[in-house]
Amino acid sequence: MTDFKKDFPILDKEIYGKQLFYLDNAATSQKPNLVLDTISDFYRSDNSNIHRGVHYLSEISSEKYEKARQKVCDFIGAGNPDEVTFTAGTTDSINQVARSLEPVLKGNEVMITGVEHHSNIVPWQLAGAKLRAIPMDFDCNLLMDSMEITAKTKLISISHVSNVLGSVNKIKEITGIAKDHDIPVLVDAAQSIQHLPLDMKDIGCDFLAFSGHKMYAATGVGVLYTSERFSDIMPAKGGGGMVDRVTLEETTYLDPPLKYEAGTPHIAGAISIGAAIDYMQNIGMGRIRKHEHEVYSYARDRLLETDGVTVYGNTEEMCGSISFNLDGIHHYDTGLILDKMGIAVRTGHHCAQPLMRSLGTEGTVRASFALYNTKEDADMLIEGIEKVRMMYA
Repeated sequence: MTDFKKDFPILDKEIYGKQLFYLDNAATSQKPNLVLDTISDFYRSDNSNIHRGVHYLSEISSEKYEKARQKVCDFIGAGNPDEVTFTAGTTDSINQVARSLEPVLKGNEVMITGVEHHSNIVPWQLAGAKLRAIPMDFDCNLLMDSMEITAKTKLISISHVSNVLGSVNKIKEITGIAKDHDIPVLVDAAQSIQHLPLDMKDIGCDFLAFSGHKMYAATGVGVLYTSERFSDIMPAKGGGGMVDRVTLEETTYLDPPLKYEAGTPHIAGAISIGAAIDYMQNIGMGRIRKHEHEVYSYARDRLLETDGVTVYGNTEEMCGSISFNLDGIHHYDTGLILDKMGIAVRTGHHCAQPLMRSLGTEGTVRASFALYNTKEDADMLIEGIEKVRMMYA
């Protein structure tokens, strides 16, 4: 099994005198040298604002920024780079769609799932929409036969992969149903962009949102893919850089994607997404998927075999995250003790309170995996869990 840890300098770090075992990748991923060097080189050598200057540094920065946009376009199989907007992250991307579609959504319904992150709940409520979830069973499989679309359903917005459970939703099946009713679909790909190959032409969604920091790039930057049929929606933000002509009476806008990128963007962040894509493609998404599947399956099996551990969710396809609790031990206490052993996990409701209520718990321990994790990380997690149980015996 390939070990990619050598590419990530932070993974050499010791925590409380112990080797770091980082299993909090659903919150944020660590950064490889290629990305770190790219960010540093930009600020050291090229730093300038884009699209607004004729001087050398501005032209170089603009070229690198637009090259990153093309890389994203190719990586997700978009039709052309004009469909790719750089944002502040998944949350910002979803909020931009909610604001742009608010006139349509207000007083109508947005269909979601029961495993959504708050970022795919709150923006629709702020837009005045009523939310309705696709029914699911106890294992969190979506019950597609019970998916009821009405005349008031104006958008379907679903996570590709649950940030809590690691369950993979059948988004292509959902987009197929949506097309039959001419309803647009937004896919939250924050937890899939780093794990699974994505092809917009194959998936057929109208919007796709993801964050750079979940895919080995910088924080504070993300992407919103918008299909060509929605290229004329109103921008959610206004300011410099996105206008064609401004008078005190009215404003006209540039063509997409600049129309949706008001103000100075996170230039270095966008370029870092391009570098992260280079890194993943140099390895190969198929190879990444195979490696992660082996580690994830091994970790999940070991957790299921461990006495006194409840593992949540069980769908046909899973990746990334595993949520569990130790019987009789609060999830926070478990996470705190694991931390002292150098094992970084996440505890709490993971910004998914409706899901927690359906699972009958206030929170869970979440171990989440990335391409640099190995079976040794899983073994250390199990060893840590056994120590926690011994302390509470």
